[in-house]
Amino acid sequence: MATDKKKADTYSYKGWLNSDKFLKRAFAIYGYTMVAGLIIMVPFYALMFIIILIASLTM
Repeated sequence: MATDKKKADTYSYKGWLNSDKFLKRAFAIYGYTMVAGLIIMVPFYALMFIIILIASLTM
């Protein structure tokens, strides 16, 4: 019988930021950065769209 010897991560928390693998941590940080950027930029773009729309309608 062949046994599966899979190396387990060091940490008990299974989130990607605590992984032993570099690429996994890098993609986790990249994903969090993208989500934070969306949270910040979407309301800003919506506000700018409304301001430009109001300004163009008043001309």
